[in-house]
Amino acid sequence: MARRPVNPPATGWSLTIPPKIWDRLSDHVLGSAARGAVLLAGLADGPRGPRLLARELILADEGRDYIPGEFGHRALAPTFVRDAVIRARDEGLAYIAAHAHLGLDHVGFSEIDLASHERGYPSLSQISGQVVGALVITDHAAAGDLWLPDGRREELAETIIPTGNLLRLRSQPAEEGRPDSLHDRQARLLGDLGQETLRRLRVAVVGLGGVGSILVEELARLGVGELVLIDDETVEETNLPRLVASGREDIGRLKTEVAARNARRANPDVRLIEIARRVERPESLEELVRCDWIFLAADGDAARHWVNGTVQQYLVPATQVGVKVPLTPQGDVGQIHTATRLVLPGSGCLWCSRLIDPTRLAVDMHPAGERDAAQYVPGVPAPSVITLNTLAAGEAVNHFVFAVVGLHDEENDHASVIHRPRTRQRDLQEPRQDPTCRWCTSTGRLGLGRKGSTPF
Repeated sequence: MARRPVNPPATGWSLTIPPKIWDRLSDHVLGSAARGAVLLAGLADGPRGPRLLARELILADEGRDYIPGEFGHRALAPTFVRDAVIRARDEGLAYIAAHAHLGLDHVGFSEIDLASHERGYPSLSQISGQVVGALVITDHAAAGDLWLPDGRREELAETIIPTGNLLRLRSQPAEEGRPDSLHDRQARLLGDLGQETLRRLRVAVVGLGGVGSILVEELARLGVGELVLIDDETVEETNLPRLVASGREDIGRLKTEVAARNARRANPDVRLIEIARRVERPESLEELVRCDWIFLAADGDAARHWVNGTVQQYLVPATQVGVKVPLTPQGDVGQIHTATRLVLPGSGCLWCSRLIDPTRLAVDMHPAGERDAAQYVPGVPAPSVITLNTLAAGEAVNHFVFAVVGLHDEENDHASVIHRPRTRQRDLQEPRQDPTCRWCTSTGRLGLGRKGSTPF
């Protein structure tokens, strides 16, 4: 299959489609028979404009729901449209009708399509009181025509599918990127458009300790345009051997301040949002849900829960990065491993993979002064070594870079990577999904956006 064009993030309305929904949609409408479908979508604010968040796909059955059209070749049946629009109204979701055209890198609506929209969408918008519109796709391109409740009409700037390669589909490929002399050596691999993609991204790092400090350093040097730094802790003496570019003068300073200073040293042009709060605080979540990607480098179950909720409800992909050094009470070292877990919307979440413990989450949510007293067993600092942190962080950032510029060989590779340095093993783990999960399925919070409560 031909490689898809690299399209840097665009300004304006966007539609994000979870990978499993995209696979079903493209199989249905891009197959040998022309068929239609409807996406129901939540709404959220994004880093470059409003975001539609595909939550559910309704497939039109050929011959019953997708029938010969009065004006064009085929059209959605009136009863199918009526039922879908009423659902959109009742559930407070956008209605997006989807079909396919022939072609590869370019796509647009036909005159018959646009005339159909002008006849029908004002009425559908009045009925639903929500955004209504249409999406037309090829395998490598997508275009959208949106009708807003206030009467305005907007084009869809891009359609995003956060799969193994994060796809950004436009109606036509982006124009050639501008050369960047500072990043010339890496742009020889990533391409000028790949480098431009990094420059336009807004990326969060939650947890700025041993792993997080490495992530910030690497993301800034790569040329990521904006970093959101979240951590409420201050630097302690025992942090210094693992905290990149820190010194004794930093003891007692906020980790966000130290991370921001290092990011500016690495890239003076980087835009920084510093939040010296825990991730569940409203000011943290407000910034987190408007990111393109999240790195979770904090150990606590609360951080895992809130980031997991953001991934699923707001369709923001994330990478969870961690290092485990098990020790017995006698001091014997167990199987050390590092984990780099890709957390994608609708493809299995941290709750499904049993990586959030309800009891520890409850303890972690206590106020700071009560947290230690609520522990059943007094906490003992876990071992931590910078070289192990480097192994995990490097894997995570490499995956991120390849994903956003489309360099992974397999777009459907969503596996986590587990390194076991003592045995020099490297294994892949596929995500698991509970079909009744309240977070990563359409029966739960998937794609609800701001319609769902936040905090979750």
